[in-house]
Amino acid sequence: MALSFSKLFTPKQVNNAAPDTLYTVPTTPGSTVLRNARLRFVNTTAAFVTIKAWAVPSGGAAADSNVMLPATSIGANGYVDIDVPMLGAGDFIQAQAGAATSVTAHGLDGFLQS
Repeated sequence: MALSFSKLFTPKQVNNAAPDTLYTVPTTPGSTVLRNARLRFVNTTAAFVTIKAWAVPSGGAAADSNVMLPATSIGANGYVDIDVPMLGAGDFIQAQAGAATSVTAHGLDGFLQS
């Protein structure tokens, strides 16, 4: 079993119009899993903003059945950290902010195992 440590994704502002894909687990090899991942969502505004996030199975779509962070309000200039459930090859992380250009997502931790 090999471990591969790399940055999950560069920090990015989360879309508010539709769920935004932040990271997709590589599909090669097919046994790859993402473990112990943590994300930080930072509100860069002076007002409360909501964030919602999903751990979506490969080929699926963001839905209540795969939500990992229900709509959560982040205080002005505040942040929230979350743990990501283990994801398999092709699974992906999506998030949606409550307002445009208001929330930045950061990958804090996690590793790929195959």
